Amino acid sequence: GSQPPLYPAAASPVSSSMFSWVSKDARRKKEPELFQTVSEGLRQLYAQKLLPLEEHCRFREFHSAALEDADFDNKPMVLLVGQYSTGKTTFIQHLMEPGLP
Repeated sequence: GSQPPLYPAAASPVSSSMFSWVSKDARRKKEPELFQTVSEGLRQLYAQKLLPLEEHCRFREFHSAALEDADFDNKPMVLLVGQYSTGKTTFIQHLMEPGLP
């Protein structure tokens, strides 16, 4: 005959309601949001999703102020740290196109 299942449904420690938020419920489906630029998308998502949470938890009182538009528009910065004569400038020159100062 057939063998009994290793984990019978009645003995399963995980409740099916535990994962109900993962269901394919049509009410949860949303159309994807489209943005013209990545920075525009990040700015809008931050304002809609994270900023209200930061304000509710008073995040700026114990960590940092809310992000501003300039935080999304500025070019990123990279800091390269190392001891004297370890090749920092050589590394940067290697990453840049040949012929740039």
